[in-house]
Amino acid sequence: MSPNDPQTFEIAAADGSAAPGFGVLAAYVPAAQGQPPVVAFGCDPRHDPGRTIEALAPAIIGWIRAQLGDAVKDAVWATIDNYGRFSAAVPDFGKLGAGGAAPAVEFCRFASGISIDAFYKDVGAPAEAAIELLSAVLEGPSRDPTTPPMAEFLDTVEAHPSLPAPGVVFRKVAIAAEEGDAREIASAIQPDPVLSASLINYANAARFAGGGKTASVPQAVTRLGTAFVKRVVFVAEMMARYQKGGCPGFDYRGFWLNALATGAAMRALLPEFGLPESRADEAFTTGLVSGIGWLAVAETYPALMERYLERIQDADPVTKARAQREIFPCEIYKVSERYLQRFEFPESVSAAVAGRGDIDRQWFDALARAIRVAQGLAPFACLAIPSTIPVPDACRAEWQRWQEFVASIQK
Repeated sequence: MSPNDPQTFEIAAADGSAAPGFGVLAAYVPAAQGQPPVVAFGCDPRHDPGRTIEALAPAIIGWIRAQLGDAVKDAVWATIDNYGRFSAAVPDFGKLGAGGAAPAVEFCRFASGISIDAFYKDVGAPAEAAIELLSAVLEGPSRDPTTPPMAEFLDTVEAHPSLPAPGVVFRKVAIAAEEGDAREIASAIQPDPVLSASLINYANAARFAGGGKTASVPQAVTRLGTAFVKRVVFVAEMMARYQKGGCPGFDYRGFWLNALATGAAMRALLPEFGLPESRADEAFTTGLVSGIGWLAVAETYPALMERYLERIQDADPVTKARAQREIFPCEIYKVSERYLQRFEFPESVSAAVAGRGDIDRQWFDALARAIRVAQGLAPFACLAIPSTIPVPDACRAEWQRWQEFVASIQK
């Protein structure tokens, strides 16, 4: 892999030397836009190396430099100890150890402190990218014998009688929208007072109300457009059904706001990834359901979810990723994938949610970015993603479009 690409390393270190293996996990983010490269590393919780990260740092730094050469000449090196404390490691490559590869290393605090927030503040976006890389590696299957095996876990989720799903109204609206029949869409919505009120309130928002206020569902459908109404009904039904559920500690509202933000971000990112406007509905739906596995697990295994929520209070992304690996028998995206298979979503949607870029690489990349961006729009505490990620203006504008709707459906 090129030094111009972000990379992760799994490294074994002993006797002042290092080699590919297990014990230390490191993430490298190359220099970009005037910012220096960053390397963050710590002891891998899956493979205890038996020594502190400070003791291992010289060999690790020397080995990574040997792999990447001048690409890390001016790097910011950051160590993460077993208590989640961050320190700046300053190597002196003019003073090498007996093996000739491990430099002398001095450790110091970052200017803003020893927390992950201090690391983010002092180093900026590359620090967040490095933590995302580490978190992604740690999001692996659980080895806790008290949790069910992965196959049993997924089968139980799939067989659960109350998996989240839109209701009858959405199915009627979807069929009518395919035929472009606005009158039939209005007829499907009118018997539901909550949906009707939400749609009318949204249609009367300032940006739509140029022709005056309306109290008519057919006029609201005409004003908003059939495609947009279909999205509104999908979200409204899902949010109305799952404002609370089987897991008392789970933030159902926070989940839906983040899901909605992911859909909005995915929709707004289409031009950036060269994807056609004709896929707008598919983009929104892909983002909206991409994290549905969290809701499915909360409903199916509330005790496991409660354990996870207790572990991650005020935790950083790396700690959250570690807790996911230890508590859940498989990655949450696998649960989302099983959900989508049950409800026969298109392969492009399920493949992207499942983390497979082989079906439609641009779609996969757009979703991956939308998930990160959404955490900056409407943070969801369960996710091992920083909430300080910059949000493109287009995503913020698309998210703003949904604010009146969110307000109306919560009345």
